[in-house]
Amino acid sequence: MKTNKIIAGAMALLVPATLCLTGCDFGVFNVLTYTYDNSEKYTAGDREISDKITTIDIDYVSGDVTLNGSDTDKVTVKETANKDLDDAHKVHTWVDGSTLYVRYCESTKKISFNRIEKKLELNIPGAQDLDNLSIKISSGDFKCDGVTAGKLNANSSSGDVGISCKASDIDLKVSSGDIVLNQEGMGGSVNIKSSSGTVDYTQTGSNDQIIIKSSSGGVKADVEKASSLSIDVSSGAIAIDADDVADLNAKASSGDMNITLGNVPQNSKLDSSSGDIRLNVPENADMTATVKISSGSFDSELPFAKEGKNYTCGNGSSTMDIRVSSGDVDINVI
Repeated sequence: MKTNKIIAGAMALLVPATLCLTGCDFGVFNVLTYTYDNSEKYTAGDREISDKITTIDIDYVSGDVTLNGSDTDKVTVKETANKDLDDAHKVHTWVDGSTLYVRYCESTKKISFNRIEKKLELNIPGAQDLDNLSIKISSGDFKCDGVTAGKLNANSSSGDVGISCKASDIDLKVSSGDIVLNQEGMGGSVNIKSSSGTVDYTQTGSNDQIIIKSSSGGVKADVEKASSLSIDVSSGAIAIDADDVADLNAKASSGDMNITLGNVPQNSKLDSSSGDIRLNVPENADMTATVKISSGSFDSELPFAKEGKNYTCGNGSSTMDIRVSSGDVDINVI
């Protein structure tokens, strides 16, 4: 996918809708203020779109959102609700050239959504690549399957995110909810931030940079190929299975690490404040490990030659810095 197409798709996105809630929780709140630009150009309700769409921008306040790449030649927008809706309360869409904008309801300074619960489903041609996909949900789950995108951006305040896609650049932010991401990498970057919830990431293909940060919740990463992989967890375990990573950085404030490496990275740094580190590497690993343990033991199946705090195996070409404040370190042979 050409870079200029990705940039063009990103530039086409509008400023997100302004949202203000008064009353109870989502689904049962009373008054909603929800405004956005070009509101007069939007169409209310379900629709089919024959135009070629390369950019999708979704802003959905409350309710699950499902996006499927399917065997179709049209884009379909379908909304379901627990009661009949007038046009003001229905999903609103606008097609501007090759960009599809999806909004929760009409643009208004005051609208009641008392006891209304909605869900949204979009189907797009699976064979058609998107330049840009942007999704924002305040409360609700997001599921995406069979989509190819140059850039994918998802932001959820409360709800689980499940994505299976082929994408170059991915940016996910979830305040409260689990993340499951299955990605066929296209050489770009992945940035995942989770405030509360687990992260389960599986990658095939390749990426330049992968960054995963979790404040509360474990992280599991299965990576085929990446130039750099960085995982930072404040509270939770880290599990990594990486075939080919050049630079690896894993940090856990409270939780164990279990790391399996098909090839030892050129540079690695493993840091655990409280928790064990279990490292599985090939028996022919060429590495120099610096191990610092404040409280805990060190054991290895590799034939290390020890000099001070440095342990060398083979020609020692790869470097690994292991630091543990409280916990054991075990290096095992695959």
